[in-house]
Amino acid sequence: MMSSKLVPEVRFKEFSGEWEEKKLGEIATFLKGKGLSKKSIIKDGEYPCIHYGELFTNYKEVIAKIKSYTDINNNSFLSLENDVLMPTSDVTPSGLARASCIKKPNIILGGDILVIRSYVYGEFLSRYIRFLEREVLKFVSGSTVFHLYASSIKKLKIYLPTIPEQQKIANTFSLLDNLIEAQTKKVELLKSHKKGLMQKLFPRDGAKVPEVRFKEFSGEWEEKKLGEIATFLKGKGLSKKSIIKDGEYPCIHYGELFTNYKEVIAKIKSYTDINNNSFLSLENDVLMPTSDVTPSGLARASCIKKPNIILGGDILVIRSYVYGEFLSRYIRFLEREVLKFVSGSTVFHLYASSIKKLKIFLPTLQEQQKIANTLSSLDNLIEAQTKKIELLKEHKKGLMQKMFVNKD
Repeated sequence: MMSSKLVPEVRFKEFSGEWEEKKLGEIATFLKGKGLSKKSIIKDGEYPCIHYGELFTNYKEVIAKIKSYTDINNNSFLSLENDVLMPTSDVTPSGLARASCIKKPNIILGGDILVIRSYVYGEFLSRYIRFLEREVLKFVSGSTVFHLYASSIKKLKIYLPTIPEQQKIANTFSLLDNLIEAQTKKVELLKSHKKGLMQKLFPRDGAKVPEVRFKEFSGEWEEKKLGEIATFLKGKGLSKKSIIKDGEYPCIHYGELFTNYKEVIAKIKSYTDINNNSFLSLENDVLMPTSDVTPSGLARASCIKKPNIILGGDILVIRSYVYGEFLSRYIRFLEREVLKFVSGSTVFHLYASSIKKLKIFLPTLQEQQKIANTLSSLDNLIEAQTKKIELLKEHKKGLMQKMFVNKD
């Protein structure tokens, strides 16, 4: 627990003394970017720039590398190194608590960017403002479109240590961010590797064998239509309201096929107390959603590894003699072909009567299992590396609670 003194819970041993209480308006001047429409941002532009919308999407606490350029540099507003930038309008209030310190001077800053220019170490300030999100949001006004004005945010109460301590704290979080970024790139590379491997492990462009094959297998794959190797069933009932935290029966609502499950369903995440005339899974079933507001979501297939799971309405159940995990991965690989069978305009549908015409090529059961297991190993590696990112982010969040002062 933090003491009544203005000091953080965790501190580097070389620093002592209380932090100084200030209002943001006492330590900074407030300026505003100018112009810069989205249309004026071009790939090969001469001048580096930041559009306010990029503060939501392209930049985090520190802006070290500029991602956009323009050819328009007429009466522009230019950054100074150490400026802290915040968006001043958004359709949701929470986005307005984002602050980014720009490490480069002479960058064109567009309209709707609030520029906080201070003697405080900018990277410390941007991280501190993000830490104080709940306090910042008290200064947001509006209903349909929300705004953050300098006249309001200048009242934000902050606590300041010496510049060297500000720098040490900021550098600590920079190191953590670099670790998170490196780990994120590792996951992206693994996902890219998986995508490339699928291109080689499944036949493409009418070929009857894949480009890469395990040495113990040979011979052409057998051409089949999905309707020749499977029967098609449909889940039943199960509204969102019937899913409860401490329910007795494991279940899957069709919407979870978009959000909670990937190619393989090994662990069930939802439960219900309603088990009246329900449709139950068999191990090896392949599940697909049958309706969505966008067609692309309907090419999602998931193999369920557990029997007796309640399957809700709008779930197409493909029950076959094919190794289910191989089939679910293959169907996802054939996304472009699957989407040819989708119908509808406002709401899109995938019917068994259409998808049964999907052409696939099948190797022996042993080869199906080997391919599926190879991709599962990659998925496990991706999941393990993704958990490392989550742990690093949690560690960062916890460290911020201990290294910044928030008297309120």
